Amino acid sequence: MLAAVAQGCTNSKWVISPLYNRLDDRIRDEFNKLGNYNDQQTAAFEASLGTYHVWHRQSELPQYAELLTELAGSIARSDTSAGNIEQWMTTAEQHSLLARKCHPINFSFELMKSLTDEQLTFMENRFRKQQKKNREKYRNITAEERVERRVKNVAKWAGRIDVDITPAQRAMLLSTFKRQVSMRNEYYELSADWNKQFFILARSQDNPDYDQNMRDHLNRLWHLLEDAYPEQWQANRDLWEETGLRFAQSMTEEQRQTITSWLTKMASTLVEISKDEPSFKIVNDPSIGCLVNPEKT
Repeated sequence: MLAAVAQGCTNSKWVISPLYNRLDDRIRDEFNKLGNYNDQQTAAFEASLGTYHVWHRQSELPQYAELLTELAGSIARSDTSAGNIEQWMTTAEQHSLLARKCHPINFSFELMKSLTDEQLTFMENRFRKQQKKNREKYRNITAEERVERRVKNVAKWAGRIDVDITPAQRAMLLSTFKRQVSMRNEYYELSADWNKQFFILARSQDNPDYDQNMRDHLNRLWHLLEDAYPEQWQANRDLWEETGLRFAQSMTEEQRQTITSWLTKMASTLVEISKDEPSFKIVNDPSIGCLVNPEKT
């Protein structure tokens, strides 16, 4: 009984909605950590953040719900195919890319042009220190420990919705994580170079092509590994498509029922949240963010 109650709570609106609303605070916190801004700079960022919040709530959440509903139906029918897995991964990647492209940073070029040398230097040093911290943390864990931790995390999250991973499924995940091509060090190198180029461009505030140069550079960030190491990136993607299909086919009837119920409820919760009145004032200005598609609301 307690497990059923816990399962129902993990995807209920009274749990998910506060967590979703706090995502804006996380973005705001990251922005504020990058420096001390004047009132005009802060107001410009808040306008873009509010526009992003409204767009994501009203346009994206219903589409996430559609994907979860499709997943639930396939799992319930036990008819998941390789084509389904590929389609779902592509859809998830498209939504992830769109969320990144609509991030407030992509609509903050006027704010960037107002930053002083002192502000830019503070940001650059913070980026460099954070990357160094991440690399040191990564180096302090062996490859075997990373794999084991990832498997445990999957099992932990599954347990939170009352799904027990079978020994065969655990072995499957362990094998996949071991076979996955690690590109963490390659990503660190690529992102370090990207950061260096970013601040060179950011300091060229008088360049008439500033906005376009920054926009192009930000777009490159979202697929650094895919562009630099296409074969390895595709190999990892293919590996997880294969594992996703095998995992779906390995589900027990009890797992199917539990996961189907949870996904269906989560889809309903996302639709409910998408209809909530946002606390931000809606500004119909495409220069400060992505706008809500009226056909999706």
